[in-house]
Amino acid sequence: MRATALLRSPKIWVFTVFAAVLAGVLTLGYLGGVLDTDAPNQQMPIAWVDADAGVDAHRVGAQLDEQVFSGSARHTARWVRVDTAASARELLARNEVYAAVVIPPDFTARITALTAPVPVTVLSNPLAGPAATGTAVGVAQSVLNELSQRIGTSLAATASGSTTSPALLADPLKVVVTPLTSAPSHSAGGMAAFYYALVLILTGFLLAQLLHSGVDGALGFAPREFLHQRSTRSPLPINRVHTLLAKVGVLAGCAVVAATVIEVLAVGGLGMPAAHPLALWVFSVLAVATAGVVPLTLLAVIGAPGALVATMVLVVFGVPSSGGAYPPELQPALFRWLGEVLPMRHITTAARELIFPATEFHLAASILAVVLWLVLSLTFGLGATAFYDRTGRVRTSTQERTPQSA
Repeated sequence: MRATALLRSPKIWVFTVFAAVLAGVLTLGYLGGVLDTDAPNQQMPIAWVDADAGVDAHRVGAQLDEQVFSGSARHTARWVRVDTAASARELLARNEVYAAVVIPPDFTARITALTAPVPVTVLSNPLAGPAATGTAVGVAQSVLNELSQRIGTSLAATASGSTTSPALLADPLKVVVTPLTSAPSHSAGGMAAFYYALVLILTGFLLAQLLHSGVDGALGFAPREFLHQRSTRSPLPINRVHTLLAKVGVLAGCAVVAATVIEVLAVGGLGMPAAHPLALWVFSVLAVATAGVVPLTLLAVIGAPGALVATMVLVVFGVPSSGGAYPPELQPALFRWLGEVLPMRHITTAARELIFPATEFHLAASILAVVLWLVLSLTFGLGATAFYDRTGRVRTSTQERTPQSA
């Protein structure tokens, strides 16, 4: 048969439909979650700390509070009122806010005297990632610049005879951005956790594809091909449950080796920080195993389409909704929900808290979520394959059912 004869068959062109579906899913997955960041319900959480003590019962800080929580600035962010700067720092460390505006105790006194620009601090957390930090700090600076002009207009109306320069009167505030902590060297500007989690996910996913075809080839359920050579053998007498158990067993051993290589190269070779190296290694084994068990069970239950389903779960929708590259607060509700459900965000969160120091706030919940994915996936796979075995749904055709010893 020639290629032209195959291409003339209408059935072969059904793959164009698959191409359209795949392209649509990839577009929705990777672009649908990041292109629209201006929806009313998608706002960055920013802490607001008003420590202004005032002068003679007069507080300029109260005027700023009104603008932020009731005035024109209330729609620019999801403002979180916080009592102290220490509480704001804790929220930043937990990634519950991505910036914090701190009005100093002597704010009114300095505005009244106005001998120099009055500093207002914007706290940031570089470990949250450049997209989250940059967006939140940008919003805070924009709001403070607008408030500075409003204060300047008010001061100018009552400053007849003042020796204060017109430039200072027009813009009396000075925004000072202060990082909560600096991103360690060799940490991709705080993005190391996201890329490390992506490596774990891809390693487990690709291992599952190799093990599925490799073990099936060794058992006689699939041909073995290398370069120009192709070999087949009669299927061995093994049911679906034990086939899946064999693949998972090999995957477990591979996960230990792969996680070791990943951490040794990342930390020892490339200099990536690791606040808890042993715990990071144990979690890496868990993450690789989970990312491998998900496609293995789907392949065992629904066959070749399982690889596509696993790709969508782990990569196509998992990566954009992970919050590693782009903050979930600026994503549509669907992607925020997917991030809570799919394993990628939990793997990213746990990796961040094991790589960087003093960030262990969501570690237990993230590890529990990954363990649940592992247990539920394995339970689903073993349950479905056991049902296939009990109901006589064997993997071989009538012609292949020839007994053969190992």
